[in-house]
Amino acid sequence: MTKKPDLPATAQAHAISIDLAQAFDPIAAITAPIGLNPSLAELAAFRRAVPDIKLAAREAKRLGDEAMRVRLSDLAPAQGRLCAAGLTMAALGCKAVTVIWPADNLDVADAKLALAETTGPHLLEEHDHVGMLDNELARRIRIKRAAFAVGELMLPPAPSPPGAESRGLAEWPASRFDLTTILPPRGGPPVMAQRELQRWIDRLEAAPDLGRLGDLVTRLFDTSDRLRHLARVQAGADPVELRAAAEGALIAAYLTAAQVAIRPVPKRSHAEGIRREVARVIDGRARRSDPLHMQASLRVLFDDGVWLARLIDPDRMATVTPSWTEIV
Repeated sequence: MTKKPDLPATAQAHAISIDLAQAFDPIAAITAPIGLNPSLAELAAFRRAVPDIKLAAREAKRLGDEAMRVRLSDLAPAQGRLCAAGLTMAALGCKAVTVIWPADNLDVADAKLALAETTGPHLLEEHDHVGMLDNELARRIRIKRAAFAVGELMLPPAPSPPGAESRGLAEWPASRFDLTTILPPRGGPPVMAQRELQRWIDRLEAAPDLGRLGDLVTRLFDTSDRLRHLARVQAGADPVELRAAAEGALIAAYLTAAQVAIRPVPKRSHAEGIRREVARVIDGRARRSDPLHMQASLRVLFDDGVWLARLIDPDRMATVTPSWTEIV
């Protein structure tokens, strides 16, 4: 990986080390330096300070697997369901970081592909497979593939196969980054939630200020568009720095929108209205030149948020998926 550039004091600590394993809301941990009125230097530093996306991918799978173990365990039904929901929300936050951040380098690309391989859709397809999917399901799969896409980045080949004299075959790598070999198996009893049950329930109930997040999404998109325009027309400006700041604002906007997308909200509440408004704003970005993987990621995350709401209480929580502009 390339050396990270020097950062302003406001961004340095967050860029060097973010403990995603302890952060119930990893998106908030990463976007902490981006307030309602960030400076040009802060946005440019945020764009250049690539977080540990491999760690985010590992935590997305680890927390998601633990949520499934809790659901299948003999914990009290009500507590187990809420604990599983808390774990799932944290997993979705890590997933959002993985899919939204651009594929800046090989580590980020490997993290995206590894998470896609373990959570679906699988990016590879058998050459003799006959598709039997209806159009709606096919579109959803296409959008999921777009969310995990690494663009035109040229990837080196996978590790070489074992030779006749090779040893250590039980741990022989199948890919450059394989989440299934570095994490516990998916089945079995809970690994960590048994001793942290109430902690995850409490964190699920600690809702952020969705109104503030909704306003921040709009402001960050406006900031990105304005900086992109200034980079084209402003005489004497540094277009490289303006574009970097514009990309930083855009990434922060999509990450903040993801916080709203995965948050379960009650039916017919003010929070549901905020969620729908953020969906409308994201819908409107389809006419912009935003990267396709960011557009696709938010559609996937909104669907994930609906599934999470059903896990908590389908009768009480809002489970309607907003209609989306077709992007495939």
